[in-house]
Amino acid sequence: MSIDISQFHDVFFEESFEGLDAMESGLLNLDVGAADVDEINTIFRAAHSIKGGAGTFGFMAVSEFTHVMETLLDEMRNGERDVSTESTNLLLDTVDVLREMLTAVQQKVDTDEQRITEARQKLEAMLAGEMPVAVNSTGADLAVEQTSTTQTITLGWEIDFRPHQHLLQTGNDPVRMLRELETLGELTVVVDDSKLPPFLDLEPEDSYLSWQLTLTGDIPKEDVVEIFEWVDDDCDLKIEEIQGESPVAIDNTADE
Repeated sequence: MSIDISQFHDVFFEESFEGLDAMESGLLNLDVGAADVDEINTIFRAAHSIKGGAGTFGFMAVSEFTHVMETLLDEMRNGERDVSTESTNLLLDTVDVLREMLTAVQQKVDTDEQRITEARQKLEAMLAGEMPVAVNSTGADLAVEQTSTTQTITLGWEIDFRPHQHLLQTGNDPVRMLRELETLGELTVVVDDSKLPPFLDLEPEDSYLSWQLTLTGDIPKEDVVEIFEWVDDDCDLKIEEIQGESPVAIDNTADE
């Protein structure tokens, strides 16, 4: 028995194009200066789903491009960035680019790399150039006395990933997930092959290996979780924070 992976690809592309339509419709419905949280969440979830599915099937260019779009949308839904004509128009343009990318992957033809690069650079420029800045609302001159203390910080994540025996039959590939984790930070991999049967008893469509992973870096947990969300029901997964302490300065301020 062999698995026809194309059937899973067909579902992914169908759902992705539906997601793009939802993103486009939602963006056109946004009012400048008035953030509709529900609408933005709908747009964000569509982008998030496309990114996760693309990563699972190894379409990394699509996943990485969508991640930049998702970052901008995340700022908008968290109230860190206003809904502006510029941001809305840019996102509409990048929806078109993403649709072209998915079409090219589906049809197994070359993508327009220059157009993709230009669109990504515009997204990254907007993210870099319009980050919110905290401003002292009183404008008062302050005398500052600094003291030091320590704070607990996240150094990375310990991940115990144990696929169920049928996982490969769902069209998912654990190796692709490991590669996607590598894009987030430094990854150390330990393979547990204790359940590997003798060679003559191997079933090529069954999963026998498990992984203990150490992912190092300042990485939000949700970025780790979303890599595994397509296999949530097909594995045993444990993600634990690696913590450390870092010295920080505290400003004891008083008005002069």
